[in-house]
Amino acid sequence: MKSVYNHKGAFWIDLESPSQDEVMEAAKTAGLDLQTVEDLLSPSLKHKIEFGKDHAYLVLHFPAYGESKNDDAAYEVDFILTKNVVITTRYERVEVIEKFRPTEESENGIFFGLLSELLGNFERKLSSVDHWVRDVEKKMFSGHEKDTIFDLSEASRHLIDFRKITAIYPEVFDALAVEGGEIFGKKFSELSKEMAERFEKSRTKLEVLFETVHELRETNNSLLSTKQNESMKMLTVITVIATILVGIALIWVGILALK
Repeated sequence: MKSVYNHKGAFWIDLESPSQDEVMEAAKTAGLDLQTVEDLLSPSLKHKIEFGKDHAYLVLHFPAYGESKNDDAAYEVDFILTKNVVITTRYERVEVIEKFRPTEESENGIFFGLLSELLGNFERKLSSVDHWVRDVEKKMFSGHEKDTIFDLSEASRHLIDFRKITAIYPEVFDALAVEGGEIFGKKFSELSKEMAERFEKSRTKLEVLFETVHELRETNNSLLSTKQNESMKMLTVITVIATILVGIALIWVGILALK
C-alpha cells in the first residue's frame, strides 16, 4: 500500500509491504535507480545506514512493546532520504507513522518529524514500563513476593529488548550528523545532534530503570528466602513438639500396658 504526501515542496512516500511496482515508482520519484531501493521489498534483520552521493538509506528497528500482535520485540522502518523526497517502508502497521502528517507548522521537515514521533513513542514505552515497575514494587512490599516474580522477569525481558534494539542509535545519529550533514547541509547535521541528545536522555532513563528492576529482583529473592527460612523454622519447631508429644504418648501407652 502506498501513500504520498507533499510538504513545502518535498514529498513523503510511505509504503506498507510494498509491491515491486510501488518500489519502482517510488525510486523514479526520488530520482534513484531500482538497485538502490530494491532492499525495500523485504524486511532486514539488522540495522543499516548507508550514504550515496545524494541520498541516505537507513534501516532502523524500534521497540514494539505493547503494539505487536505477534509478541515481536521490534518493528522495522526503512528510510531513503534525498533532498526533496523521503521514502518510508514498513512491513506491518505502525500506528505512530500512520497518524503522522507533516503540517505547515513542522519546522524540522518530514524525516525529523517522523523520527521525533518514533522516539516519542519509545519514550512513552519507557514511561509505561516505569509505572508498571513502580506498581510491582508496591505489590512486592505488601507481602506478595511470589506474585511479583513473573512481573519482574517480564519487565527485565522487555528492558533487555529495549537495550538491544536501541544500542545502534548513537552510531546512527553520529553518522547522520557527519555524513548526512555533508549531503543535506548544516541544519540537517544540527537536527541529528538534537536527536542524539534527546535519545541520550532516554538511554539514561533506560539504564536506571534496568538497574532498578535488577535490584528489585534481588530484594524480592531475599524476601522470599527469608519467608521460606521462617517457615522452615516453624515447621521444625512443630515437628519437634509433635515428636515429643508422640514420645510421651507412647511412654504412657507402655506404662498402661504394663499395668
